[in-house]
Amino acid sequence: MLVLAALPVIADDSGHSRLPFLGDEARKRGIELPLPFGVGLVYYKLQRDIQVNEVRVGRNGAAPAPVPDAVAFSSNSDVDNLNLKFDVWLLPFLNVYAIVGDIKNTSTTTVALGDQSVSLPTKLDGSVGGLGVTLAGGVGSFFGALDVNGARADIGFDDRFHALVSSARAGWHGTARSRPVRVWANATYWDTFATARGTVTDATGGTLKFEVDQGPKYPWTYGAGFSYSFTPSFDFSTDLGADFHGGWYVAIVPVWRF
Repeated sequence: MLVLAALPVIADDSGHSRLPFLGDEARKRGIELPLPFGVGLVYYKLQRDIQVNEVRVGRNGAAPAPVPDAVAFSSNSDVDNLNLKFDVWLLPFLNVYAIVGDIKNTSTTTVALGDQSVSLPTKLDGSVGGLGVTLAGGVGSFFGALDVNGARADIGFDDRFHALVSSARAGWHGTARSRPVRVWANATYWDTFATARGTVTDATGGTLKFEVDQGPKYPWTYGAGFSYSFTPSFDFSTDLGADFHGGWYVAIVPVWRF
């Protein structure tokens, strides 16, 4: 989630915020820095195929055992995620941020045995929170950035899901109507592999404990985006991409800076 985005600004005697540290050195070199603090909304829409590596089931308190290999599982996921994001530029090239929000996941899992199959739709709602860091730099009109963020989602299973998302982008920055504009290409690796654990009641009134090892079938996505600073206090960014196997995502991020 490489979207650059809250606390009161502390100004020094020069009229600039004390953050980012080394900001005056950057300004002496003619670098225009964004306001150091930001608060914004991050809307994410993601659709992709899910790879189910193994399913284990146990009845009425028995330890879960692997389902026979003759049973095949496949799944897809449709995720809507809305986060509130707080960020601060600690250094001219270092941004740190925190996110907290809501996540909705709609999935369809297909269970196949021989030439017979059944599809099981599920809808899960929950919360998500995380921390991230961005490193950015550039030469002339070109820039590059690396972003890593870790998040934890609670969507109703026994364990919370943990995710580590890493992305790299390269692009061009300039001005449009005297305001900063940036365009880029990026590649992202979604390390969201996890085991879903839970217990449900079966048709006979007994209990079924399940464990599902699963993750994105195609963990790499490739995309492009742009951002524009309408004023020194308001940025707007959007990013879209695909895994080139039917999966895709779009991100829309308005940010207020101060």
